[in-house]
Amino acid sequence: MRWSARLAGAPWRVAPPTDDAVAVPGPRDPLGPAGCSAGLSAAPPLDLHELYDLRDVLGRLPAPVAVTYGARHRLGYANRAYRELFGARTAGLPADEAMPELAELGLLPLLDQVLRSGRERSVKARCIQDSAPGGRSRHFNVSCVPLHANELASAQPNGSGGVREGRAPVPVGVLISAAEVTDQVQAAVRLREAERRQREAAVTLQRSLLPQELEQPADLNVAATYQPGGAEAAVGGDWYDVISLRGGRTALVIGDVMGRGLRAAAVMGQLRTAVRAYARLDLPPHQVLGLLDGIAMEIDANQIATCVYAVYDPPSDSVRGRPQAGTLTYASAGHLPLMLRSPDGTVLQGEQQNGPPLGTGGGSHSSHVLRLLPGTTGVLYTDGLVERRDQDIDEGLGQLARTLAGAVGSPDVVCARLLRAMGVTADHDDDVAVLAFQLPLRPPPAAGVDSTPEEV
Repeated sequence: MRWSARLAGAPWRVAPPTDDAVAVPGPRDPLGPAGCSAGLSAAPPLDLHELYDLRDVLGRLPAPVAVTYGARHRLGYANRAYRELFGARTAGLPADEAMPELAELGLLPLLDQVLRSGRERSVKARCIQDSAPGGRSRHFNVSCVPLHANELASAQPNGSGGVREGRAPVPVGVLISAAEVTDQVQAAVRLREAERRQREAAVTLQRSLLPQELEQPADLNVAATYQPGGAEAAVGGDWYDVISLRGGRTALVIGDVMGRGLRAAAVMGQLRTAVRAYARLDLPPHQVLGLLDGIAMEIDANQIATCVYAVYDPPSDSVRGRPQAGTLTYASAGHLPLMLRSPDGTVLQGEQQNGPPLGTGGGSHSSHVLRLLPGTTGVLYTDGLVERRDQDIDEGLGQLARTLAGAVGSPDVVCARLLRAMGVTADHDDDVAVLAFQLPLRPPPAAGVDSTPEEV
């Protein structure tokens, strides 16, 4: 169908001119008959070696290539890129003499594996120093491919004089090729360095927001420790605090902002400041958590936090030589239960009835009251102390209870023993905060002295 130029829009049919030649594209295979000229169309297929000189092809490759043969990996060929990288090499010598760079890169055992198994082996990001004056460090991914003889037998003789069919031929040499990945390695180094700087900034922010020195109440011994995660773990939002209140009371706080990095540390700092402000109001613990819940929603509605807020009220003087119990009133917002070790070594867990985490808008928190005898040791902690990827959380809590039962000493000693026994090291995959408190043992009153007021 053709369109007339004289009458726009009116088609008219014409026959194609008889002198038009129809060009039919031929196959793209250079080895087939159609790939040759018209006069040679009936010629037999050409051998690849007649079209290309493989030695010339390898010599033109920009990547270093070398070929070895025999059990000692004698050098058979090294292309120009290989010689420019390592210098001139003498063919026919074993690899440990002709190519000492292979030993430095740890590739000689790899060549032995290739000859034995007949399978390709490779290594990644091996550092090579350029042999040129002032040469820089370059990184290569090195591949070792088995080479076989030109004429391969489809079967090999067996021990009885017959043949074993389907057996792969034994390699006679190895093709060594290297692909440069210097740019990728340097980019990865820059990325790790940026991540390291960001992590150091987060750790610095985290530590600066935590108490630099804990308050030490007269009727309570306290100690705390913070262990950031390893280099592969981002810093979280764990925090703790000790706040002195009116009437000789003391507020103990520990919390954990969900998430990692600078944002979690910043949210943690705002929540810690809010806790210290609300603690001055002398409200019950569950009301303090309710106020914190609203603040957490205003700070960031997409991040939540767990927290335990406890108030210790010391006992009055002993009555007729009998020690009085202090009280610990606490509330939990989705946090792990506190643990207590009584003077006789019994370990108890706090109430499991936790309220919702901060930032969820639940607000249904409740306070619990415990009576603590002198000599009682308590521990508040974050989930990094007891959670492991390969075990249930209850197993971690059980291990912590057994450890606390034998961790005697001052609060700072208890913190150190808990970290050590729970396997928390500098390479731990999560940050950990522990706050330990201990009621001092009260000596009995002196003989003949009655510490009770006179009865009226």
